[in-house]
Amino acid sequence: MMAAFPRACLVLLLAAIPAASRPAPVTLDAISANFWNNLADPACGKAPPRWRVHYGDVPRRLRNPREQQLRLHFAEVIAALHAAGLPSEFALIPFVESRYRPDARSPGGQVGLWQFTAATARRNGLSVRSGRDERLDATASTRAAVRYLQQLHRMFGNDWRWTAMAYNAGDGAARAAWRKRSTAKLSPITRHYPDKLHALACLIPRPDPKPTSG
Repeated sequence: MMAAFPRACLVLLLAAIPAASRPAPVTLDAISANFWNNLADPACGKAPPRWRVHYGDVPRRLRNPREQQLRLHFAEVIAALHAAGLPSEFALIPFVESRYRPDARSPGGQVGLWQFTAATARRNGLSVRSGRDERLDATASTRAAVRYLQQLHRMFGNDWRWTAMAYNAGDGAARAAWRKRSTAKLSPITRHYPDKLHALACLIPRPDPKPTSG
């Protein structure tokens, strides 16, 4: 018969096993610090008032204790973009596209946090087939979105505004406009897309300044 397991060892063993629990809360202060640390355009003086009003609910949602899942997704997206060397503005695309809902579906067939079409999703490594649609997986779709945004960012000379317009319009239409250095042939929705992101960026709460030592 096996000897009784020493009680002290059992206590130590149990203590070493993490307790099953919900993810640790993601604080808005931590999100804000990461977000504002890597903005391409942090000057808010010219942020269009129209879009600041339109997205005025975003700060309230980020502060809402019931919106922990939103804060978690937002923090994960910011971290993924920064790891890829991309600016924080792109973390706001899901606010415009899906209101940061991983299960969002549009009448045009776009699905998920990033509102990928099936074709764009597949081109960027996601599985889209009967019974399995990775566009609904927030982590997988974010990996695909970051990969796609990296490609666009390189394609458009690391210009975040042209990258954002290309994300909205498709790289073909954006490339044609880029060659002429003119947005005249792009739709108004596409032309205003970077303004939406910039106005949204200026709504994200700024981190509290660090106290100075006296």
